Formats: sequence, C-alpha cells, structure tokens
Amino acid sequence: MSSSIENEAAYASALNRTSNPDSSASTNPGSHSSSSEQASEMAGDHISPMGRRVLIFVLLAWILDAADSTIYSLTLPMIKDEFGLTLGQMGAIGSVFLFGSVFGAFLLPMLAEKKGRRVGMAVCIGIFSVFTGLIGLANSVVMLVVCRFFTGAGAGAEWPIGAAYLSEMVPAKKRGFAMGIMQAGYPIGYFVAGGIFALVGWLEMGWRACYVILLVPGLLCFPVLTWLKESSTWLKNRGQGAALLQRKPLNLRQLFVGKYRRNTFIATGLHVFGAIYSYGLVVWVPSAIMIDFHMTKVQAAQFVMLSWGIGAFGYFASGPLSDRFGRKPILALYTLIGLVGVLYLNYLKTQTGVVLTDLFVPGVLIGISLGVAAIYITYTSEIYPSHLRTVGLGMSVSVGKMTAVLVPVLLGLVAEHSSVSTALLFSTGLGFLMLPIIMAGPETARRHLEDIVQ
Repeated sequence: MSSSIENEAAYASALNRTSNPDSSASTNPGSHSSSSEQASEMAGDHISPMGRRVLIFVLLAWILDAADSTIYSLTLPMIKDEFGLTLGQMGAIGSVFLFGSVFGAFLLPMLAEKKGRRVGMAVCIGIFSVFTGLIGLANSVVMLVVCRFFTGAGAGAEWPIGAAYLSEMVPAKKRGFAMGIMQAGYPIGYFVAGGIFALVGWLEMGWRACYVILLVPGLLCFPVLTWLKESSTWLKNRGQGAALLQRKPLNLRQLFVGKYRRNTFIATGLHVFGAIYSYGLVVWVPSAIMIDFHMTKVQAAQFVMLSWGIGAFGYFASGPLSDRFGRKPILALYTLIGLVGVLYLNYLKTQTGVVLTDLFVPGVLIGISLGVAAIYITYTSEIYPSHLRTVGLGMSVSVGKMTAVLVPVLLGLVAEHSSVSTALLFSTGLGFLMLPIIMAGPETARRHLEDIVQ
C-alpha cells in the first residue's frame, strides 16, 4: 500500500510540475517521466491513455447500474407470483430502491473524498453487484427488500462518484464528450438487461438466474483498484509525498459557505427539475402509448426500443455539442426538443386513427431529449472544488432522487384528472425551470476545473 501511495504522490507531483514548470528545478528531471507525459496529455486536447481507461470502466459501471435497475422491472411479475406480493407491496419495494439511492448518493461520496475516487467506484460496483446477486437467493420478502435497498445505495452513489472521477481525468475540451459517452451507458444497460432476460427465458433457467448473472460483473471492482490511477486533482488536493496522508476535514456545511452556496443551489435545482423532466419521460411515456393511444404491449415495447435506442444517440451527441457550443445553449436545445416531442404527442391524442408509425416522430424527439441528463450531470460535476466535488454532487443527486420518488405520484394525480400525455406535458414544462437555474451559474465548457471554481 505504501508503494502505491508513493507512486501516486509522484504522479501528482508530475502534474504539479507540468502546470508550474518552475517547481521542477529542485526535482530530478529524469524521474517519473511517464507520469509527466500523462500529465502533459491531460493538460492538452486529447484524452490520455489512463483517461480512456477510466472512461471505459466508468461506462461499464453505468451499463451495469442500468442493467441491475432494469432487470428488476422485467422480472417483477415472476417475483410477484413467487412471493405472493400485492400491487401495493410491489410499489413499496420499488420505492425502497429509490430510498436506497438517496442514502447511497448522500453518504458514500464521503468515502470517495476521504479514500479516493477509485475506492469509491469499487465500493459502489461491489455493493450493487453483490446485493443484485443476492436477490437471486432471496427466500423471503424481507431479504428482497434489504437487497433492493442496498442495490439502490450502490447505484445511487455511482452517479456522483463516477461523474466526479471522470470529470477530473479528462481534459477540459473533451469533458462533455467523455461524460456523454458515460451517460450513454444507461440506454445500453437497458438493452443488456433485456438480452439477459431473453436468454434466461429461452434457456428456461428461471428469474433468479438473471440476478446471478449480474453478480459476475462485480469482479470489475478489482481492476478498478489495480489498473486505474487515482484522480490527479484529488491527489494534489491531498498534498504530495508524506503530506498525501493528511486529510482535510470534511464538513457538509462548507457546501453552504458564501462562495459555494450559489453553486450548491444551482446543482440541487438542476437535479430536482432534471429528475422531474427525465423520470417523467422514462416512467410515463410507455403508459401514454398504451393508455392514451390504445397500443398493445408489443407495440409499446417497439416504441420504447426506438425511443431509447435514439436516446443512446442523444447521450453520445450531447457531449461534443456541449463542448463546442457550451453547456447552457445545448441544455436549452435538448429541453426544447423534448417539449416539442411531448407537444406533438398531445396533438396526436386529439386525432383519430393514430397508428404506431404516427408516434415515431415524437418518439425520436423524446429519445434525443433524454440526453439532457448527460448535460446537467456534466455541469454539476464541474462547479465544485475537488475536496467537495463528490459530496456536493452526491447531495444534489440525492435531493434529485428524492424528487424522483414523488414524480410518479404527482404525475399520476395529473393523469387522473386529464390524461397521461397531459401529465407528460406538465413534467416537461417543469423541467424548463432548469434553464433559468443554469443561467445563474458560470459557463463551464472547455474550462479547467480550477478556473471554474475560482
């Protein structure tokens, strides 16, 4: 362990020498040359080999997170039958996952601030993989509830920790691009879960096999700890050499100190209204297709496959666009695209003889708009200093997830007095409140993290 710390201290020292050449006068220029090269790459316009490696592992973690979350929805009818669950109990277990997400997003980032981003990532992957696998062994409703809670805790914490880690490992001009790829892991994870579910069904292995399969990727936590370097920003914040072992005291009140208070409210507001916007679309669009347009389950599945498949493109495209044109205008563009899609859906509801192909245009627009999550997650990972990045992002994510718990209830009440399509229009309209909130903050595209905070 001490050797690892010394190597990482040298890496941080090399980065510091790159940003401040004068400091190298007292250091042997021939030592740690590879670290200096990596530091130079991070300071340039290209993602370094280590940055690419971190991106790959964070993307894989995002895919697994989405697959773990989705497989429960797919297997829920079989779980209901085996355990004799009522509809109320099914909903309660779903809420337990969200409460676990809030718990994890709020507490586990503190571990990443104290022990490092790699440790935080490995713990998150380990928690949600192990407890997902244990669902396959559950013999009681209590065990099912406990496993779902801790699966949610690991998945919820991965958002702030993974986003902070990646944002610190890629150059400023490529940060949006990398974060867009990261977020694309979610729609990919939906398809992975569908593939596992279909394979297990074809092999007639039973629903529990889905969870056992998803236990295996938990082994990723070992290469995360051994193959990846710690964030240089985190290392420099902790000092170099012996000073690396010193830890700044962590105090959540720092988030509300004068110079950080505004950014804390901006990040929290973006995640709250982003959750209303995104969760409204993800949760209620399939219901709108079946209830308002009287489509079959197969037709609704076809619509969702199209929309979510396009969603992956939306995530990928959001990064380069926001890097080039700025986070603020591209977030406004994506939000507007979603609103147009929902407005078109409401227009079609007033028409007669609507068939599935008529719904493809709003489906494409809604799918693209899901990339808005990549933009506000990127933005909120950029506006905190290193020693508060995962904690600040974790708090805003947890508040956003608490809002997500209320979104189905709120939109359900709106739908009861109007229609599901109208409820979608309501949530998308509220999502527009992200725009004045992000306008109150700095533009972060193509800027170094230290400059943004200052």
